Amino acid sequence: MYTLLAFISIFGGVVFIHEFGHFIAARSVGVKVDKFYVGFDFFGLGIKLFEDKKGTEYGLGLFPFGGYCKIHGMVDESLDNPDSNTLIDPTAYESKNTFEKLWILSAGVIMNFILAIVISFFIFSFYGKQDQLPIIHKVDIDGPSFNILNPSSKIISINNEKINSWSEFTKYLNASNIDNVISDKELDNVIIEYIDLSSKQQYTVVIEPRTIEVDFYYPLFHQLKKLNAIDYFKDSTRKIAFIDIGIEPQPQVYLQPFVNEVLDNSPAYLAGLPGNSLIIRINDTPINTWDDLTQFLSNNNDEKINLTYKFNNDTYSVNITPVDGKIGIKPSLTKMNIIPENIIFSKVDFFEALKSSFLKPYEDLSLQFWGFKQIFNGSMGFDGLGGPVKITQEAGKAASYGLPYFLGFMATISTILGFMNILPIPGLDGGHALMTIIEGVSRRQIPTNIKMTIQSFAVFFLLGLTVLILINDLKNLF
Repeated sequence: MYTLLAFISIFGGVVFIHEFGHFIAARSVGVKVDKFYVGFDFFGLGIKLFEDKKGTEYGLGLFPFGGYCKIHGMVDESLDNPDSNTLIDPTAYESKNTFEKLWILSAGVIMNFILAIVISFFIFSFYGKQDQLPIIHKVDIDGPSFNILNPSSKIISINNEKINSWSEFTKYLNASNIDNVISDKELDNVIIEYIDLSSKQQYTVVIEPRTIEVDFYYPLFHQLKKLNAIDYFKDSTRKIAFIDIGIEPQPQVYLQPFVNEVLDNSPAYLAGLPGNSLIIRINDTPINTWDDLTQFLSNNNDEKINLTYKFNNDTYSVNITPVDGKIGIKPSLTKMNIIPENIIFSKVDFFEALKSSFLKPYEDLSLQFWGFKQIFNGSMGFDGLGGPVKITQEAGKAASYGLPYFLGFMATISTILGFMNILPIPGLDGGHALMTIIEGVSRRQIPTNIKMTIQSFAVFFLLGLTVLILINDLKNLF
């Protein structure tokens, strides 16, 4: 029930704001709104509350997922056929000029982006930016800091620059040497001042950093570029480079031990472990995270293991003999959970909050574009698509983590809804806008029967797409 209420609050609120945008835009140019409902009144299953002096019927839909705004004289998803008087009725949609129509059609999308910006500004102003404490969680045994820095140490400065968060540390670390990477020069040593949290003693050490170079991966670079990392082409391959001293912060999230892919002819493949399975135990050891899995395998000395997993809601087990501490599986990067206790919010000033609130929708959309590109070029399967069930799950998670996460998720959903609606697909606002532009350029009305036909196909297409995504949701759920 808690998760369902979170979903209704997020999705319902975002859709309601969208429809309210159409409402106020229509009223602003003298177009009558026939119906304005809180919640959907599918099949007329709604409760009429009252009707105002302008003839707008207000009511409550029995499906509490947003709202519905019926514009007078417009062919929409209701498939109501406007009468022949809509061209001469001054309160009808079709009587308005191209710019007035586009204003009505775009107002919902505009409201979605405004909502995302307002919510983001509230989060950045009241809470701050999400960050991590500058506390060392792990030290790489092959890294520059091994036997110099220890876990559970808090970094307080780098090169005499005081820091309060892990992102500040990473920014200064990259800034100290990234120019040397660009010019292919030897890296300068860095001075680290830290407090050992066990002994409460303060120390200063000098460490020789290293350059880490990895293949370009947009979600990774999306985060690292804010921390002064760079990207470039090397031998026709796009790379990301950043400075590293071989330490890791306390994790903000953890990957679930969910198997996304089993490599051909690997130990897991030969043992019959299927993809889309969730590992729950190895021998008698519970496995709760992907790190638990990799740590167990690295300490196992390639001895045969009994691996227990869930697949299609049933539990199975297989015997696998690892090779070099690996069994040939890949995780799903979408199956992760937040660790709220390892997250802090760094305060920012008014102008930084304002700037960040406008950048947040852009960043969300850039990740969406990247995701669609990966799906279309075959790099990512349709399993990555999420619909009502996925949104419900994530809304419940976000609400359980706290208000800033819940509001942040709501801002992201508002941005995505606005973007999806502006696409030139029949049945969506962008499809209506495309037909309006065609009419405006050609100076000819598209016949109503053609509009009705297009809208009918659009309704069936969108319903089919919804069912497809819902099936995908349920498949990922079980």
